[in-house]
Amino acid sequence: MPLAFDPSRRPRTLAAAALRRFVTEEDAQDLIEYAFLAAFIATAGYVALNGIVPAIGSTYTSWIDPNSGAPSLWQPADPWTTAGS
Repeated sequence: MPLAFDPSRRPRTLAAAALRRFVTEEDAQDLIEYAFLAAFIATAGYVALNGIVPAIGSTYTSWIDPNSGAPSLWQPADPWTTAGS
């Protein structure tokens, strides 16, 4: 029957003890998984927004262009000179 505390297996430094505990314990595994998921979603959002911004800018630029955009398609009515005549 092994002893609960074996001095020969005791880590020599505090860092080694922390590393051993980090590798063997599974208490906060779900928190780490959620952190990785949040980092992935944030990275995907950043990449998507960097791709969308130039597309939106070029679309608005084409709409505002007076030669080919919406202003060239709209002809305002002539103003009224006098009411009722």
